[in-house]
Amino acid sequence: MSLLLAVAADALDRYVNAIPSARLLAEPIARLVDADRQAAGARLVAFELPGWFAAIFAQALALLYFWRVGGAARWRDALRAALGGEAAVRFTFGATLAVIARAAAVLPAFYLWRVERVMGLSHALTRVWAYEYVLGTLIGMLVAGCIAAILLWLVERTHQWYLYTIAAIVAISILGALVDPYAIAPLFERYAPLGGAIGTRAGAFASREGYAGVPVLVEHRIDRIPVDAAKTEGMGSTQRIVLADAIVDTSTPEEIDFYLASEIAQLDNHDPLNLALIDAAIVIIGTAIAVVIADRVPFRRDDDPISRITLVGALLALVYILAVPVDHAAVVSMRLRAQREAVAMTGNRAAALRALVRAGLPVLMSTHDLESVERWFDRLMVLDRRVLALGKPHDVVEGGAYASIREHVHTHGHLRLDHEAHETHAFHPEIRP
Repeated sequence: MSLLLAVAADALDRYVNAIPSARLLAEPIARLVDADRQAAGARLVAFELPGWFAAIFAQALALLYFWRVGGAARWRDALRAALGGEAAVRFTFGATLAVIARAAAVLPAFYLWRVERVMGLSHALTRVWAYEYVLGTLIGMLVAGCIAAILLWLVERTHQWYLYTIAAIVAISILGALVDPYAIAPLFERYAPLGGAIGTRAGAFASREGYAGVPVLVEHRIDRIPVDAAKTEGMGSTQRIVLADAIVDTSTPEEIDFYLASEIAQLDNHDPLNLALIDAAIVIIGTAIAVVIADRVPFRRDDDPISRITLVGALLALVYILAVPVDHAAVVSMRLRAQREAVAMTGNRAAALRALVRAGLPVLMSTHDLESVERWFDRLMVLDRRVLALGKPHDVVEGGAYASIREHVHTHGHLRLDHEAHETHAFHPEIRP
């Protein structure tokens, strides 16, 4: 399967490189993108969404059950007998909740990884996935333990604990974004400076736009897929631009200029800081909702603030379902604005279109309610991990960019843009989980 995917990717790159700029600017992009990959993206969303919901509900139900049957209270008493100190009890209790949540979500998480592996989005072996999951669990235990210990200490000390909590959430969100390139990202990714002629060109481009001190790195991935082709990490003195190795190896210099310009536009707009503040606001509001709901649930006779935090954790997992669309909406707005500014910055719309045809975009929003697109987008429609069209939403919908794929289905199940023999598209194997 990996060999077939590599062959397909090479064929697609040759096809994209051969598209004349005049055709990119004149022809609807829906007739340029690969239909098999669009169909695979739709299938991927259909398979991943149930797994994502299962992971969230599994964690919420596990924590709720742990509290409801009195397990939280019994474990609290056992910790007090064994550890003695209240700070140690709170930390260990919080870490335990993280273990319960991660254990409950392990099967849905494994399912999601298998889906991505079968669909060609991950080439990581089972042991690599297991290592990363265990590492994520250990980090979650440390974070949950610290949160429980500090939050319960504040609740005990002052009635204004929520003010300190809000300040702490904002500070942690900003600090997390600040130290991510050096303390968090290296645990999961491998980076190297972007070298060669492309690196020199990228450095000159960044310097010309006023970001001479911002390093441009390449991320070496096992799977070598173009999802998240470019991203900005860090803030202030730690900020850097990261390009995926698959994009660096296959894109034209003009396409890389477009990616760099998009990230520079996000730096110009202070999007990393804005996103950190938005995430902090989401956490604050979500926590407030969970606490208010928990206060209205009758107390058990053996409850206290330590055991009660289990219920708050279960409710937070459910509130997370509502928070994700809000966070995605913020990312959508920032990404689309940056892309518009990148086209203006480079003055090369054809290169932008070529980059989108070649690599597409990660999932920002999936919708089948085409009548609502006008309210959500002003320039770009994003669907199923891939860009279908770049333009005004009305033109996209009325031009049939989505309908052409949806309506023209061959009898053997292959989705195509038209009923022709598909000669103009690169060969792609069927990718079905």
